[in-house]
Amino acid sequence: MKFTLFILSLFLLFSCQKKSQFSYDGERVSIEPTSSEITDITPIIWKAGIMRNITISRGVQVTFTFPQFENKDLRYLVDKYGVDSWIVRVKRKGMMRNETIGYLYVPIILPGQKNAMRINQLKKGSFRILYSASSVSARFSNSPCPAFKHDLLIEKTEVGSEKPFSSKISVSPVEEERLLVAVEDFNYSNTSLNGGKELRGDYYVDIAFYNKERKTKLSNFIELDGSAKVVREQSIPLSGCENYKIPPRMDDGSGINQFKWNK
Repeated sequence: MKFTLFILSLFLLFSCQKKSQFSYDGERVSIEPTSSEITDITPIIWKAGIMRNITISRGVQVTFTFPQFENKDLRYLVDKYGVDSWIVRVKRKGMMRNETIGYLYVPIILPGQKNAMRINQLKKGSFRILYSASSVSARFSNSPCPAFKHDLLIEKTEVGSEKPFSSKISVSPVEEERLLVAVEDFNYSNTSLNGGKELRGDYYVDIAFYNKERKTKLSNFIELDGSAKVVREQSIPLSGCENYKIPPRMDDGSGINQFKWNK
């Protein structure tokens, strides 16, 4: 009996989970989405130095949540407007700069068996913002002595509690816009954006409905609640790296002559 009640309570909890509210007006759909926000920011460690015994940072991992929809409502957006993914825009605001770091997409429609299409409604997503020294190439990222004189350790991060003024999503032909920007492929865990030589600042996430094949935004952007803050970076001396040169691209990887003295 207790087991039956437990199963019933789980069913009721699942069935009563809040979903985004849709209203329809001709060619326009207005959506009041469920709460979606930045939930975490975590520094990514880089073991650097000739002996790999000095800790600095590669960048940060940012985690956020998506609005949730009834399947019938999401299916309507897919069939009516061609929605197949989210487009995610990452912005940075600081004392001296406000800029867009980059774009990535998150699929909503995935190909199933026999070319059938199935909805993949993710609850969470994440991406990495890396220093240039770790982002440019795998060769640079694997180096014990980072390029561009990178030696920064992220000492403090925070999740902010900002609330955007408006969070309603509008889907209509008026909102359609072809985005002539580079959009990073999304692989659920390791999508990376190049944050430059310094990462200190406040990061915000915008999302909109997107059609990847047409490279077209299908709704307005809404800003998620909260922010991911890189509060403090510290320069860490990398002893032994003063005269290191990253091997050329055609190096055989044996490690011979990887440490070269200036003459």
